Amino acid sequence: MKQLYIILNLLLSSLLLAQMGINTNTPTSILDVSVARDTSGNILDNNRPYGFQAPRLTLTELSNVTATYGADQVGALVYITDASGTAATGQRINIVDEGYYYFDGSVWKNMVLSVNNIVSISSIVDPNILGYVPSTTANAMTAGVPTISGTTVTKLGSAVYNENGHSYATYLAGRIITWYEAYNAARSLGGYLATFTSDAEWQFVETNLITPRTEFNTYDGWIGFAKYSWFAGTALVPDPEMKWITGEQPNHDYSEGGSSAVRKSNWFATNEPNNSSSTEGFVHFYRASIGNTRVYNGYTSTHPWNDVQANNTGQAIRGFVVEFQQ
Repeated sequence: MKQLYIILNLLLSSLLLAQMGINTNTPTSILDVSVARDTSGNILDNNRPYGFQAPRLTLTELSNVTATYGADQVGALVYITDASGTAATGQRINIVDEGYYYFDGSVWKNMVLSVNNIVSISSIVDPNILGYVPSTTANAMTAGVPTISGTTVTKLGSAVYNENGHSYATYLAGRIITWYEAYNAARSLGGYLATFTSDAEWQFVETNLITPRTEFNTYDGWIGFAKYSWFAGTALVPDPEMKWITGEQPNHDYSEGGSSAVRKSNWFATNEPNNSSSTEGFVHFYRASIGNTRVYNGYTSTHPWNDVQANNTGQAIRGFVVEFQQ
């Protein structure tokens, strides 16, 4: 009997260490699933529905799972059959539609991102313009609170935008801060002051992270749009030039362009930017209490943009939005 147990243990050990094949005697990976074929390579049974199915759950069912998802669950795959009925929060913030989702160690992400098939939107960050290489692993959900000298900083909220896979976080300082202080704070987190290359991207961030916060009824916030100059002779043009700090190109909106030019996506307040006194060149969004609005394609922004000096004290700019590559 003892010898029998030893033989069984040896057999089980070899099975556990071996590769497993279904419909194949020569598996090429830990699990190799093949279609059953005859010696000529023809499928033996065409009446079977072939395919791999991941666990199928509703968002409500996944929300009710009490197990902890962490580093050991990176790559876990599920299929969400219904995303209604439960708010998408926390690690499930991205689950807004039916489909396959994978766990990246922090949040669930949709395996298929929407692609604009009419206008190409550049989402490549140019470190030569940004001034550094942002992190490829940092994300808004796990980002901490940056340090700004002489004040405390509070993290107000975070969210993931499924269209580009990027995440965003809003912060508020205890005093008015300069654009460069916000820029360096974003850099210290591995992100950058947020850039909005499409109308939909701004609408998402404003709707989910700015408008719901009462702090932005009272205070303004910096974003990643600024003026660049050669600080040289007049032959170097354009000088100055305003653009996104990542070098990304905005969406060109042919439906709202007007008669004299095609509109580039932006949400500046009326008659802004105006480079008042020829000294302005850094962009912030207005607090809601100012009462400025901007309307495009049926959406009303209550926090339109404005240009000011980098060290402006005339506006109550205490907030800023940080964008992350993940």
